Amino acid sequence: MIICVTGKIGTGKSTVSKFFEQKGFHYINMDELGHDAFQKNIEKIRKAFGETDRKKISQIVFNSPEKLKLLESITHPTMMEMLSRMLEKLTNEDVVIEAAIKRRLGIRQCDVTITVASSTETIKKRLKERYSPERIDEILEQQKDIVEEGIVIQNDGNIEQLYARLEEIFQQLHDN
Repeated sequence: MIICVTGKIGTGKSTVSKFFEQKGFHYINMDELGHDAFQKNIEKIRKAFGETDRKKISQIVFNSPEKLKLLESITHPTMMEMLSRMLEKLTNEDVVIEAAIKRRLGIRQCDVTITVASSTETIKKRLKERYSPERIDEILEQQKDIVEEGIVIQNDGNIEQLYARLEEIFQQLHDN
């Protein structure tokens, strides 16, 4: 079974993914594949942006939807190739894929999709140590295309409530 976990920043995607990893699922993090794809395409990125520093490029693409599309056109095909190869090696194994931008990437191998959702207020509380309120608003604006699909978990409570809900979902999936 392949479970895809999606949702906006600060909703708890990693916590949900790690839950399934603890249940024996192989864990694939698309952000990590994105870092690898960036490195594998470093020369194409240098040609397109005149730069290879990730932080500088993130500032460039952050301010330009066109530049973001350009970067994604370079890295996303590599990410999807890497994902396909990993899934081929894990045929008949349980896998959890953490992918905030599942739809933008075009990931279609999921048997089940779990969307982790939280209120904007909860997201801001969780991220206040890492980002300014303005930066959080900007990130959430960029993530407008992340929509709820599949099983939706509203994660505004504590970790115990989340794990109780995940146990229910795990049992339902396991019984089917």
